Amino acid sequence: METKESPNKDLEEKFSKERQEWQEKIDKLGARLRKVFEIPELMTELYTERQRGVEYYHYLGSLMIKISKQWRTQYNERWDYYTNKTQVRYPNESVKNNRIYVDLADFVEKKEMIENHMKFIDRCVGTIDNIIFAVPKRVEIEQISRGK
Repeated sequence: METKESPNKDLEEKFSKERQEWQEKIDKLGARLRKVFEIPELMTELYTERQRGVEYYHYLGSLMIKISKQWRTQYNERWDYYTNKTQVRYPNESVKNNRIYVDLADFVEKKEMIENHMKFIDRCVGTIDNIIFAVPKRVEIEQISRGK
């Protein structure tokens, strides 16, 4: 049973590490907003990190497509098995669906982990967008403070 949990556990650890890395990137980008003279380099880095986030989000989306395809195939096979090939009769579709979900728990867990990570990456991109939006405001505040 541990071998079934291992791939999802590894994925969970990988996503946790990546979330920490993205959090640190965003913290550093936000902190650099304080130094007006570094803004040209900051803008380049912001757009680069934003693009990396967008590409990674779409990569995760492609993984979701593959997982969903496998899920549908496995679900269909299980549904056919529990409907036509087993002696056990289920009182309603809900009970049968619950049984299928239990059988395919690894798929369900993996899908949910990827969906959760996709949401996180999407929010990271949104945060970077907010920092990009803040840059002109920061420059404006600096100009006001210098009397321009």
